[in-house]
Amino acid sequence: MIKDNLHCLETKISKLKETNMLLAIKAEFEAEGTRIDELSVLSGLCFKWKIPLTLKIGGPSAKRDIYEAFQFGANNVLVPMVESPFAAEICSEYFFSISEAFKLMHNTPKLLINLESQKTIENLDSILELIKGKNLPINTVVIGRSDLSNSLRIKDVNSLEILNIVVSAIKKCSKYNINCTLGGNITSKSYKFVKQLGNSLNAFESRKCTFLNCSSLNEYNYNSLINAGLEFELSWLEFKQNMYSQRSNEENNRIDLIKKRIKIT
Repeated sequence: MIKDNLHCLETKISKLKETNMLLAIKAEFEAEGTRIDELSVLSGLCFKWKIPLTLKIGGPSAKRDIYEAFQFGANNVLVPMVESPFAAEICSEYFFSISEAFKLMHNTPKLLINLESQKTIENLDSILELIKGKNLPINTVVIGRSDLSNSLRIKDVNSLEILNIVVSAIKKCSKYNINCTLGGNITSKSYKFVKQLGNSLNAFESRKCTFLNCSSLNEYNYNSLINAGLEFELSWLEFKQNMYSQRSNEENNRIDLIKKRIKIT
């Protein structure tokens, strides 16, 4: 069963690669709660298919998470809840110190930060100024619309209010040559939102996949990308479900054996 699941995963990865729009496959220590054994499988698949791996860590001070991102060959380290210049600086310091230990690696990961709260919006100018002033290794801001909307008490991630905030944030980032990726409940309903951002938006992402944004992307192709990402995520969840079910069955067999061996006194 596990072998069949892996074959299905590779089929979905092949389909994603054929789009020529896939920038990375994602894993999360944060919201998704990716376990080390899961990350090992995903890292191996990305290496085999020559697809960049993005790992979202637990937060700005999650030094061990950054270390494990290097260990598992992540190409991008995404840091959530960077709400102040201090948070941007501390995660960069950890990143620098760990990259020194891995300096013989051929590829050093890129460092990305999340914009996902009202506080980050308020402090964005000072965060960007610090990144430029101290030459921090942060080259991309990922805008998480779901958490941002919740922070602002706005229900619809595709609303005009959120669009205006995103447009403003992208303009500020562009002044500092920092790329922007859009995330947060990206579905077929988000096509108009994405298109309104034009070429100022570099990429958009679902839970498991990051895709290139380009001016030639029409609605049909956009929906095809979203569906391909969802199909991959579904296969990934089914793989995990069967993997842990198999392990559980192994334990059940041992439990039954031990129960038979226990002598009732």
